[in-house]
Amino acid sequence: MGAALPFFDMEEKNIAKLTMDLVKIPSISGQEMEVGNFLKDLLAKDFTVKTQKVGNRINVFAFAGRPKLLLTTHMDTVPGTLKIAEDSKFIYGRGSCDAKGAIAAMVSAAWDALESGLNDFCLLFDVDEENEFEGIKKAIKMVNPGFVVVGEPSSLKLVNGQKGLLQFDLSQKGKAAPASLPQTGSSAITKLLFDLTGIIRIKPPENKFLGKTTINIGKIIGGQAANVIPDYASAKIDVRTVSRNSEIKQLFRKAAINGKLKTELDFEPVFNDLYDLPKLLGLKTRIASYFTEMYFWRKKANTVVFGPGDYRYAHSTFEKVSKRELLKAAENYLEIIKLDSKGMLPSNHP
Repeated sequence: MGAALPFFDMEEKNIAKLTMDLVKIPSISGQEMEVGNFLKDLLAKDFTVKTQKVGNRINVFAFAGRPKLLLTTHMDTVPGTLKIAEDSKFIYGRGSCDAKGAIAAMVSAAWDALESGLNDFCLLFDVDEENEFEGIKKAIKMVNPGFVVVGEPSSLKLVNGQKGLLQFDLSQKGKAAPASLPQTGSSAITKLLFDLTGIIRIKPPENKFLGKTTINIGKIIGGQAANVIPDYASAKIDVRTVSRNSEIKQLFRKAAINGKLKTELDFEPVFNDLYDLPKLLGLKTRIASYFTEMYFWRKKANTVVFGPGDYRYAHSTFEKVSKRELLKAAENYLEIIKLDSKGMLPSNHP
């Protein structure tokens, strides 16, 4: 548990201050209870607030009217303690960019919307996005929105599509033996290298909207010592897909014909038709190479990712968010609420 924090000044409604207050609450995946309680208490005065238990943590829902529009993002962060600071342009610290700045901007927009007499929208802040997505898997069962805005760092561009995500574990077995007698053993590492060479040579699919498939061999494990023939070796491989994941799986099976290939994550690419929304908001669109909860919400409704911050700083030792982008994000979230109240969002279900 972090140190007690002064409660956010409801009258001031200062987005930068709220961002700082949130960043000061540690909320690594698995440890989100304190930040969840903070947001629950913060929103309870103006909204109907419900919580949903996710293990020892909570998802936080805040409702106004009968929600058709959902503004949502995650409360958790990746591990790592960073110095928390601010200057005239930026707020620094773990979670500032991903995605506590988006939380602050969404809350500010929601308050302004209430003051303008708008309703029929809700906020959702969930847990475990940086880990196993346990929060969103439960939260998605509680609401049935017509349009969803996922708050992630997008440099104030509307993300209308994202690449899919496949993660594999590729392993090989061998036979241990002294390094001086290689003929009596079988090297699992050598076998694995043959498999990985085949994978490197794959020509993956491309898509005119989503771009190129990318393949990253991120981790290799094997062997006990230099003088022992290794009896086991494995690799972790991350693939960002732009076509049906089944196509990539088939290519991998052909390339790693002798290895044991286990699929650990399997999320398909997503694409939304936003119609006139970018023009109405005066914003550019982009495709995300990174994975977001758009994948889950798109199964229910048209979904866009939009938020303050440059994704290059997320998860980094230089994580920061621009104060100017915090303000602009809040303005755009409010405009989206207004468009929804006029029935102008592309809220058809897939």
